[in-house]
Amino acid sequence: MKRTTLPRWGFTIVLLTSLPLVAIAEESPTAPSSLAKEVKEQKPQAGQVTKTLLYQPPRGLGAPSAGRRVGGGTRGTNKSVPILSVLAPGHTGLTVREQPDLYWFASDVVINPVELTLTLEKGDTPLLEKPLPVPLKAGIQRVRLSDYGVKLIPGERYNWSIALVLDPKRRSKDIIAMGAIERVERAGISLAAAPTTDAFYRFAAEGLWYDAVMVISELIESAPNDMALRKQRVELLDQVDLPEVGSFDLNIQDGKAG
Repeated sequence: MKRTTLPRWGFTIVLLTSLPLVAIAEESPTAPSSLAKEVKEQKPQAGQVTKTLLYQPPRGLGAPSAGRRVGGGTRGTNKSVPILSVLAPGHTGLTVREQPDLYWFASDVVINPVELTLTLEKGDTPLLEKPLPVPLKAGIQRVRLSDYGVKLIPGERYNWSIALVLDPKRRSKDIIAMGAIERVERAGISLAAAPTTDAFYRFAAEGLWYDAVMVISELIESAPNDMALRKQRVELLDQVDLPEVGSFDLNIQDGKAG
């Protein structure tokens, strides 16, 4: 009886086709965003607990805010004025505070007058229309509504804006960035006297945008050289498509923004 022999290359094919394709799968993992990757790749120090920050937009409030959140030199054609942004999501952001702090951003030193306006979504007459102190430096700026005696009513939606007045006689030339805010009541949410990272993560998970921004910004103010805190704020801003603010903040190494 004749023995059937396979060519030597036949065994090679059989052997190769039987190997699992693990190497191929390992070489093409799903790549996260550069910012998320940078935050997640930080190795925790001994005794340090790492958390994943996830802002959960509120359900049922998907309507976009009334105006553009970014004005000036980035998303327009005018390169001679600073980028102006409000730290707000593209929808109505929530807060449980009666007098929350609002934050905005200027990419460069501001030399023109700056104006804050707060209006009820259902109204035309501004509840607040005040000039703001001109910032002494570029970066993220704070507005305390308590300084102006404004108190938000639960269930009411408000539009707020920051305007860079280029020509007081021609206000149509203003550079404006606008956000929307609503105060809500949430059982079980406590407002601690001192900000904590736990409160920051909880506010973000609960969809309380303005409270999350306020807490992380207060933490940065108390420790301006802590880049881990800055990266947490950057990650939050990245989740609502404000990359120019986050990029600027990460480049500040000496605590000049915040």
